[in-house]
Amino acid sequence: MSVENQSTSCAIAGGGYAGLATAIELHRYAPHIRVTLFDKRKNHQKLTQWHKLARGKNIKDFEVPFQSLAQRFKFTFVQQDIDLDKLLQKPHETLLRKFDAVVVAQGSLSPHTMPGVVTLDMLRDDPNAIAKVRTIEKEHIAVVGAGPTGVQFAFELAARGNKVELIEAQDRVLPSFDASVGECAVKEAQKQNITLHLNTEFIRFEKPELILRKGNETARSTADYVLFVPGVRANPAFNCDLYGRITEISGERPECLFYAAGDNSYFSGRGLNAKSAQAAVRKGQAVARTLAADLSGKAAPEYVYQELGYFVSLGPKNAVGYLLSQKSAFSGRGALFMKEAVEKQYDLYLNGLPVYL
Repeated sequence: MSVENQSTSCAIAGGGYAGLATAIELHRYAPHIRVTLFDKRKNHQKLTQWHKLARGKNIKDFEVPFQSLAQRFKFTFVQQDIDLDKLLQKPHETLLRKFDAVVVAQGSLSPHTMPGVVTLDMLRDDPNAIAKVRTIEKEHIAVVGAGPTGVQFAFELAARGNKVELIEAQDRVLPSFDASVGECAVKEAQKQNITLHLNTEFIRFEKPELILRKGNETARSTADYVLFVPGVRANPAFNCDLYGRITEISGERPECLFYAAGDNSYFSGRGLNAKSAQAAVRKGQAVARTLAADLSGKAAPEYVYQELGYFVSLGPKNAVGYLLSQKSAFSGRGALFMKEAVEKQYDLYLNGLPVYL
């Protein structure tokens, strides 16, 4: 892709997978566009590997300073938490300068925090929570949420000798995937003595009492530690066209071009819209190409990326996932190899190699 040599600027609100992919692709395809990336944290966090903290790994293994990435990919980094409501209405006032385009890529939010539990956000920012999950052994742990994050943490914690209970409000493990994927995970969970509670709602935790509800009945148990990871939600969520442009913005005429990428965006058309790092990276790339085309007056390519596969870690020696079709779920060494290969691919991407074609 080639773009005209003109001085233009772009702001990216959020430095997760989508925001960073947008910055990297703009550097590659439109190096004349001056990019400023805003994020409330000083480091980019590789959340698909966050469960390895429960393996005893150091958080530094899964973080990259934004300043280092800014030098590599020639963007400006500003550590600032952006108010999205204000950004949409008054972007120049919110960002304290004028931009030709704004990409909203702040992703999704964790559910409301309940007293006494540990959330994924706490494991991103709270040194005490991080230290605890890295060293916890031989304790009774309840993991609330049997999506990919909950499953991965449950297996890591079980591998360290903890008694683990996995609680899910829906009727199966990994409910966002085909049932065959969850069935593979359940078989492995039984081998690791992970106790499953399906169709079970978490009510509250008053240490050591754990209060649950299954149907109309209240159940009580005990736990030393509760990890609350029932999934994320987009707030706000943005409807986009086939190219990543935000299609609905209330109020006055926008001061600049607006795009969205990542978990908080829904692209029309047949491209992948899953709340996953894979989709976030591909949406970020698509938005970068759209933005570059729009600012140079050219036609933008549609976002048509289709999922190639997905893998979930089942502890340090196993994984489950599929390639191309969710009906072809498998676990074992092959799945573990693919999981590690996907993580390595992203590491290479951050090092500047064009590994996502």
